[in-house]
Amino acid sequence: MSYLYLDPFSGLSGNMLLGVLFDLGLDYDQFQVELQKLHVSGYHLTLEKTNRSAIGGHLFNVVLEEAHHHADEGLTASETVSHAHSDHSKSQHHHHHGRNLLEITHLINDSELKQSVKDQAIAVFNEIAQAEAHVHQLSTEAVHFHEVGAIDSIVDIVGFFIGLDLMGIEGIQSGALVDGSGTIQVAHGTMPVPVPAVMQMRQNSEVPVKQRTDIQTELVTPTGFAVAKLTVKSFGPIPDTMQIQRVGYGFGTRETGHLNALRGLLLTPMASHKEVHSTGDEIFEIHANIDDQTGEDLGFALSKLIHGGALDAYFTPIFMKKNRPAYELTVIAAASQLSAMIALLLEHTTTFGVRWTKMERQTLPRKFETVTTQWGDVTVKVGVSETGSKITVEHDTAAALADAHQISLDQVRQAALFAYKEEDRMV
Repeated sequence: MSYLYLDPFSGLSGNMLLGVLFDLGLDYDQFQVELQKLHVSGYHLTLEKTNRSAIGGHLFNVVLEEAHHHADEGLTASETVSHAHSDHSKSQHHHHHGRNLLEITHLINDSELKQSVKDQAIAVFNEIAQAEAHVHQLSTEAVHFHEVGAIDSIVDIVGFFIGLDLMGIEGIQSGALVDGSGTIQVAHGTMPVPVPAVMQMRQNSEVPVKQRTDIQTELVTPTGFAVAKLTVKSFGPIPDTMQIQRVGYGFGTRETGHLNALRGLLLTPMASHKEVHSTGDEIFEIHANIDDQTGEDLGFALSKLIHGGALDAYFTPIFMKKNRPAYELTVIAAASQLSAMIALLLEHTTTFGVRWTKMERQTLPRKFETVTTQWGDVTVKVGVSETGSKITVEHDTAAALADAHQISLDQVRQAALFAYKEEDRMV
């Protein structure tokens, strides 16, 4: 399982989000293959590995073929949204006003992308359109995105969800968003920061936003805010139950006088990628019998336990009194996690009580390393004993590459094992 943590210390925009994913390992070639399923033309992509303030990262951009450049970092109110005019429906004005929400929705729905990617992208466009409609006192049908804004924002928004899918990212968490202040100049005049569309989306939202008074420009674009509002599961510090597997930076194009970058962390649950140096310890085995809860709810509870720091958790089919079919939920936890695991069990299952036993176990010291194959990086787990090493390929990273390149999981595993042995020989 992989999770994405966003550290938006300098704002959030569409191209910064994609820059982070590429810096975290998103395969550029496979991304382009998936993006072509949108059947949108009139642009090309640039991806540059560069340095800002002595920090390495990726700068992603969408370049319009007729304009050869754009500096917009996402949908910015009044720059990318036009008002309806009396002759708005005339065909000669269609290109000037660009696509409206209905056209963008049809474009995405008619593509060959995965349904989950379609649904998430359309939800973001709906969020932005509703905010712009309220700001400009229009119906959502009357809100049109200029051609420049429409193309790059479609690529940014749809592309972000393509990236999440290709990387196998199952959830997103984030720190507080940081925006600038003051005003910015746009096509229709002076606009306050946060821009009106972002301020509208903040209404009745729990997304935390801090403003920097020393930066007099926009840092959080409507695209960035909408993505955060709809996809981030929780806001706060880096979870202490997660281990950082990789750190990436996605740069913005706006000059702010400071490092304009989004930092992203690729996380995995601590138990699955925790290096172990000891050969033995004490653990607790916790049990609960459950006969009156749905499979969906049980799956949710299991996920909560794993993400909460359980060393392992699993179900065993059992029969209880009166021959009722049921499940026994078993949780393996360190002594320091016993209270937390019991609390999670009582909160997320229907059980009225749990039981536990203290146990001793012997473990093989282990470490995690990243090896490079012809298809990308793969994580391997290495156990070390007096008689030699035991090597296994971590499923999640291998499966993500297998899906991305349409190859078998076994091909990735064999390539990873070969790469590890080759690197081991060179050492």
